[in-house]
Amino acid sequence: MRETDLRMETERLIVRRFEERDVPDILEYSRYDPSEEHRRRNVGWEPTEESVRQWWAPMTAMKPEEAIQWLSLVIELKSQRRVIGNVGFNAKRIEDSFQGQIGWILGRTYEGGGYATEAVTALLDYLFRTVGFHRVYAMTSPDNRRSWRLMERLGMRREAHFVKNCHHDAGWTDEYVYAILAEEWAEHRPRSAT
Repeated sequence: MRETDLRMETERLIVRRFEERDVPDILEYSRYDPSEEHRRRNVGWEPTEESVRQWWAPMTAMKPEEAIQWLSLVIELKSQRRVIGNVGFNAKRIEDSFQGQIGWILGRTYEGGGYATEAVTALLDYLFRTVGFHRVYAMTSPDNRRSWRLMERLGMRREAHFVKNCHHDAGWTDEYVYAILAEEWAEHRPRSAT
């Protein structure tokens, strides 16, 4: 698989690797208020240009099958030529297949417009159809309703509710785990998705 293969295009979005020109947009969409626990936990860099570059640079050439820790891709809104968020995944090889976790974050301004559904659909298509994933899962806290409702819209099933298993500044929190198999995705993929 070539590096250039890691690009997905939908009707409104381009999901692709990080480029230097993305730094200001990433800083913009990753800003959060201290009360925004979900956003804070999902931003892996400090709000500085250098921190963004350091966090994103290793992913510019990483192959999907090498994404043992995490590989993030930016979500670019075509109409504005602007990065509005990111999706990512990790990959664990098991024989001739893979399984792994996915995640996403959008800038506050772009939530509620269907962009996350569009980007995650493109990512799931890529992981199942191109990379050969067998199973994908995602995790979120029960109070992050937008996130787990998206998982349900995508046909993912809730497989677990872990009680007070995740520790953050606010203390111990619960987490939901959702998952979907390749054959389930093929059958239940949103029809409206490109």
